[in-house]
Amino acid sequence: MSKLEIVSKIGKIQNQQERIFNFLSDFRNFDRIVPTETEGWSSTEDTCRFKVKGQNIGLEIMDREPFKTIKIRSSDDSSLPFLFWIQLVEKDAYDTRVRLTLHAEVNMMMKLALKNQLKKALDQLVDQMTIIPYP
Repeated sequence: MSKLEIVSKIGKIQNQQERIFNFLSDFRNFDRIVPTETEGWSSTEDTCRFKVKGQNIGLEIMDREPFKTIKIRSSDDSSLPFLFWIQLVEKDAYDTRVRLTLHAEVNMMMKLALKNQLKKALDQLVDQMTIIPYP
């Protein structure tokens, strides 16, 4: 097995860090940011399940560091085990930066096949996070 680490680009969200954190800490809000090719979306505050390209994915929020970090892991029944976190840094009152990081243990063939796709997916999530309204 080989370690796979993917770090997204940094996005700029024109909103308050606390408001963004509270929104992203609840999977029930993620239906606004998941890619359109996602199927069968279901969620609670702490868990979500969906399919992408026929692969079952389940996520669980494992830790929240208020207003800074949300740590997420894949559930036991997911096709690919991984850790994922959302990092928020407030630069100014309405200038919050977001970055996503994913860690997975995969075989070398999977690593080569997944790296570019996952990087693109993380960057798309960041793009969505920068344009959605935060209540």
